[in-house]
Amino acid sequence: MTISRAPSPEAVAKLSSWRAAQDDRMRESCSPLARAHPRSLSPGHNRLGSGAQDNLHFESPGLPEAAADFVWEGGMVRLEPLLPISLVDGNPAVSGPLRPGSKVSIGPLTLTFIGNPQAPTLAVCDASQPAMVQYQGLHYLPTDWTYRVPATFTPAEAGRTLTVDTSTGGQKTMPLKGTLHFELHGQKLSLDGFMLGEHPNDYFVVFKDSTNGKESYGSGRFVWVPGAVDGKTVIDFNLAWNPLCAYSHVFNCPLAPPENRLPIRIPVGEATYPHEE
Repeated sequence: MTISRAPSPEAVAKLSSWRAAQDDRMRESCSPLARAHPRSLSPGHNRLGSGAQDNLHFESPGLPEAAADFVWEGGMVRLEPLLPISLVDGNPAVSGPLRPGSKVSIGPLTLTFIGNPQAPTLAVCDASQPAMVQYQGLHYLPTDWTYRVPATFTPAEAGRTLTVDTSTGGQKTMPLKGTLHFELHGQKLSLDGFMLGEHPNDYFVVFKDSTNGKESYGSGRFVWVPGAVDGKTVIDFNLAWNPLCAYSHVFNCPLAPPENRLPIRIPVGEATYPHEE
């Protein structure tokens, strides 16, 4: 049965706060819209800047020439600030080694040291990218509380996984938590729910429906479903959101497995987001 009555104040508040949080994420300096392709470091000096002689070259407005040097030698990466404009993890940068996960901010760039001493790489966010500068908000389909439905959860066998295709043509193996059974507008349906680190007690659902490629993002959408209590939970499709690859081709996103391709329209949740193909 679908929930046709007015939603609880908690459900309305959750939807409002979730949308506000999604918008805040898009406006951060390392927004999904700001993500650029990562840069691998070469042995020796990797001088960052906008100059022709800077081998870690960026043409970002506001970035000067020869701003900093990332030196890879002796099994470590050392940052040498060349101008007093750099921050490391929010503090004024000084010469010294970088730890994995360190964030270096230089002008419009935020560079995160990832990888390992044998293959150091910088994940790149560039707040000057046109998609970031032109951002005016996310788009949502009209809210409809009949798409907030009770579901019964059947847990999967312990340790079971499912391999799904990804947006870059690869595959990803995900821990399968179980299957959600529900009824929507008279149809009995089901969706597999996965485990994802940020919400280990909830179910991460990747799904497709008949709105994809029209009102909603072509590759499908995601929705978090609260962990079941006594086998019962609620799926609120108004909380459906786009994968990060809807905003940038830098990302590699899981695609809905055949089991999660719904034969109906889900005309609620986040709408398609325009981006350059």
